[in-house]
Amino acid sequence: MIRDRKEILLKGYVIAALLIIMGVGVLYNLLNLQFNQEEREKFEEFAQRTNFREAEIPAQRGNLYAADGSLLATSVRKYDIAIDGMSMRQELIDRDLNALCDSLQAMFGKPSKEYAKTILFAKANDKQYQRIEKGLNYTDLERIKNFPIFKEGQIKGGLIVEDRLVRERSVKDIGARTLGYVKDSLRVGLEGAYNSLLAGINGKRFEQRMGGGNWRPININAEVEAEEGYDVVTTIDIGLQNVAYNSLYKQLEEFKAQHGTVVVMEVATGEVKAIANLLRMEDGSYADVQNFAVGEAAEPGSTIKTMSLLAALDDGVVDTATMVSTGGGRFRLHNRNISDTRGYGNINVRQVLEKSSNIGTAKIVDQYYIRTPEKFMNKLAKTWKLGEPLEVDIPGEAQPFLPNPDLKSWSKQSLSSVSFGYESKLTPLQILTFYNGIANDGVMLKPLFVKEIRRRGEVVKAFEPEVRVKKMAADSTIKKMQNMLASVVLRGTGRAFYNEKYLAAGKTGTARVEYWVKDQPMQYRASFAGYFPADEPKYSCIVVIHKPSPRKGYYGGSVAGPVFHALMEKVYVSTPKIYQDSLQTHHERKAPLVRKLEMKPDAKVIPDLRGKKAYEAIAALENAGLHVSYTGNGVVTEQSVSPGTALRRNSKIHLTMSHL
Repeated sequence: MIRDRKEILLKGYVIAALLIIMGVGVLYNLLNLQFNQEEREKFEEFAQRTNFREAEIPAQRGNLYAADGSLLATSVRKYDIAIDGMSMRQELIDRDLNALCDSLQAMFGKPSKEYAKTILFAKANDKQYQRIEKGLNYTDLERIKNFPIFKEGQIKGGLIVEDRLVRERSVKDIGARTLGYVKDSLRVGLEGAYNSLLAGINGKRFEQRMGGGNWRPININAEVEAEEGYDVVTTIDIGLQNVAYNSLYKQLEEFKAQHGTVVVMEVATGEVKAIANLLRMEDGSYADVQNFAVGEAAEPGSTIKTMSLLAALDDGVVDTATMVSTGGGRFRLHNRNISDTRGYGNINVRQVLEKSSNIGTAKIVDQYYIRTPEKFMNKLAKTWKLGEPLEVDIPGEAQPFLPNPDLKSWSKQSLSSVSFGYESKLTPLQILTFYNGIANDGVMLKPLFVKEIRRRGEVVKAFEPEVRVKKMAADSTIKKMQNMLASVVLRGTGRAFYNEKYLAAGKTGTARVEYWVKDQPMQYRASFAGYFPADEPKYSCIVVIHKPSPRKGYYGGSVAGPVFHALMEKVYVSTPKIYQDSLQTHHERKAPLVRKLEMKPDAKVIPDLRGKKAYEAIAALENAGLHVSYTGNGVVTEQSVSPGTALRRNSKIHLTMSHL
């Protein structure tokens, strides 16, 4: 018995000693935390890390606007509501649970008993965070705050409110890829390009860990308010954007094409007024999910012939009346066959562009540049900067490619291949920039996507047109090319959508794609690049449709042309004055005795050309074998050779033209 008693006492002493040691240890640690700064900071850091955190308050992201101030994209604050089961008072639940659940049912449509079950479960299990609803707007939130129980706030009613910002577009699909988005480190479109300005500066607040890995804000004075972002005013015209999107969609559907793009640019400023990109999805519909205008470089096809012939004209090796023998439609050059749609025989340089002759273009460029190919390629790559990216604001621009005569990959065939659209790669926007330069009297501008940066309605920065190439060619050469491009629409490959009301100028393109893939039916890329009105250009435009069904059609004029025409109609309806003035001038200047210009190659006399369109008169004279020089643009007001004078081939005539 005594022995047992001694053992019990011994055990008691041991336990007491351990308790004393533990107590001393706790006391020591308390004193150490009180007086030892380093230890106290470590403990506080651990507590903060495990139960509290300093969280960011997302800043209100700036808005994206169209050129006229219409809202394109904005950030909307959404609210999620949850409950703290531990905080919600039992007496309130007993008294008002049914009323609260009925209110929630009336607002959200879910059965009242489901809300009751969720709330009672959270209370019974002391859940500090139980989601009730999410994605509410501010009006809904204010209504919920007045519901039974919830109106008592967080401490008694257990209501937890979390807010977040959601980006919403007002135009939905019609420019989704151009407007873009920001997701983690991914930057797309204008949202990505101007993210640093749009994003603003995030604020800070303290939050406490709740059950289930959730956090709730703590209302303390240490909160730092977020600073809202800047607003970005784009160059986009909503009306043109809608037409561009819808007409492109319709054309892609009709021709069962793989994808397509259309871009509209304002000639005088370089502002991009519309841009649509559509890709066929698995279900056969089309969506704006990839920016082909900026990010896809491909062989341009016949749209590059304008560049080839402008180079030859500017270097003075040919004139518009220079004759070229194209034969019966097939020509062998450097051990390779080059073909045209059909045989055109002897045609002049103007007709080479009108008819989009591969043979004519290749023979001109090969004849005059085969010994100095670097002269031709430098004109394209360096003088006109087609070998350099545009460096536009939108991320993901594709690198253009033009072959270098100094490299081993260059061959004698390369020069002619480039001249009519192969062995080179350009994006639609890069091609359009060139054509816009022609329309702008030889001043090439960098494409602009943004007009202004604003802060609370005040303009912080305004963007001005940026000159890329100050002078593409001599003024007289540019005028010649303008008239040639107008002739393409009047009587050439673009005549399918010629309309006297909508005077346009431009060049069709039909390029083979994936021709290197064996055992595959031939595929094409149809395009049209040009501008309107032809006499006083206001807008330039490019349309590219990739892989239309060959059974339905694949030529640029018939496949891409209708999209271009739809945009012209939109501008005509919206601003008819710019067309009516041009037509009125034309009709007022028209000589009363000349109803229609009919001048055949075997004509015997010079007709009265006054009042005739410049490109129409020049083409007729050159076809008759005359050498034409001219000043001005628009319609003919004077001619150096009087009407009725006997026509002699290779003789000279000078025309004076004016818009007045």
